[in-house]
Amino acid sequence: MSYLDPAGLARIGSLELIAKQVVEGFLTGKHRSPYHGFSVEYLDHRSYTPGDEIRMLDWKVVARTDKYYVKLYEDETNLRATILLDCSKSMDFGKGGEASDQGLSKLQWGSYLAAALAYLLIRQNDAVGLMLFDTKVRTYIPPKAHPTQFRRILDALDGVEPGGETDCGTVLHEAAERLKRRGLVIVISDLIDNEDNVASGLQHFRHNNHEVIAFHTLDDAELNFPFERITRFQDMEGSGRVVVNPNSLRKKYLERMKAFTQRLEDDCHERKISYNLANTKEDYSKYLAAYLDKRHRLG
Repeated sequence: MSYLDPAGLARIGSLELIAKQVVEGFLTGKHRSPYHGFSVEYLDHRSYTPGDEIRMLDWKVVARTDKYYVKLYEDETNLRATILLDCSKSMDFGKGGEASDQGLSKLQWGSYLAAALAYLLIRQNDAVGLMLFDTKVRTYIPPKAHPTQFRRILDALDGVEPGGETDCGTVLHEAAERLKRRGLVIVISDLIDNEDNVASGLQHFRHNNHEVIAFHTLDDAELNFPFERITRFQDMEGSGRVVVNPNSLRKKYLERMKAFTQRLEDDCHERKISYNLANTKEDYSKYLAAYLDKRHRLG
């Protein structure tokens, strides 16, 4: 079983064990970030820049890598991060569905990622908090670096259930107003809302000087529409149902899905937000790498 594979992780049961398996499997597996060749081994370092004192170079790292790294002191590594997890009804999609071969809903997949990120942050002595939301913020655990914080976050994630409809843009504005101190905001959501509303909500964090990572979490069936037989489709956040031949819809659906994700990616890029399209069928390695790359850039 891969420590990063959602299908295998779902069989473990314990969210704490899942988080630790994901992170330790990632770190010991010598995974590298696809971004700028950054290795997780040097998370407590940053690249040398002109103006840094030569005496601050870590010569052991220089000898091993032939690259210049400066060791970070404890007060440089502390970070305040808040993970926002979408718990709306649409996030329940994927569990046991026709095209879902791993049996994880978007909410389950997102919960595993949130737990792994929380564990990784605590492991690095960073402060981490959690927000759960649907139409409004349902749970808020302010960021702390204390070891008991991980247990508080796990308890909240363990009890999470999909709620009602989402109002993603409005809730992001609400969250931005509550997060007064500058830090890192990690959004895990399917971002199902008007694209302008989502972009405006994410921009509110940037306006308040937060760094932002968005994990746009979608099921493989949503992204690739693999349905072949006559299928009954149901509104993910309503009661509407329709029975159709998926072959007649596939081309138009995929065009609209591509336009949806591309628009959000472009909006995020324009606002200097790290956008990551997350397929719940994929393992967690590149998503942890995306976080580590952002963390490294923050110093």
